[in-house]
Amino acid sequence: MIDPWFDCRQDANNKDPDQHSPTLKRYHAELWTKPLPNGRQLTMLDQGAYLIASDGRCQIPVSSDNMVATFEAWKRNKLIVEQTPQDILTAIDNVDWRIGSEIIFPSELRGGTQTINRARGWHRKIGDRFDLTLECIARWYQGKDSPLADVFDRYDDFFEWFGDFQGYVDFFLLQDFVNDEYQVNILTDFDDFQSSPLPQTVEQYTAYLQGLTEVLTLRARRIERYVK
Repeated sequence: MIDPWFDCRQDANNKDPDQHSPTLKRYHAELWTKPLPNGRQLTMLDQGAYLIASDGRCQIPVSSDNMVATFEAWKRNKLIVEQTPQDILTAIDNVDWRIGSEIIFPSELRGGTQTINRARGWHRKIGDRFDLTLECIARWYQGKDSPLADVFDRYDDFFEWFGDFQGYVDFFLLQDFVNDEYQVNILTDFDDFQSSPLPQTVEQYTAYLQGLTEVLTLRARRIERYVK
């Protein structure tokens, strides 16, 4: 059984749940073992320390990646965080590290210095934000450039499993991140990756956290319906 509201920090021994929570790994294995859009079966093979995604022809090591970027540890965001109402910070923490706030990406390093997980976390135009990452994924499927295009090209076999952007969104139950036309709902004012991903005022930061809390709560509920 999958409990979408289980806090995976509880069994991670005070370490990173993406690497050390056995419950989170099991949830990924159960959720994403299912048919791909092309009809082939995707299977998540438990290799002890990690998972391998396999469609019977190709095997790709994958790892869990958290979708919650709060910037609380960023020094230049310290003053904004201190002025943000505590209930806003508590609300996002209450959906963080649940399966609704988690995704998988290929974990093997290919031909560069960064995996997808690391690249989206360190890129100054993405700042670990999942909404901006998803916009990059949408553009990759459309053959358009983005800050993460070169990284995604190295993992094209993974993304090709899902056919197109709609297939990717539907497979990973990400519909609450997009509108009816499968356009990504960016959580802040968006100027085509020209400015910092970090909200610049308390008001912007509060709105961003509220939007992220809402979409992750909706995804958790979607997963809850799916597993039932």
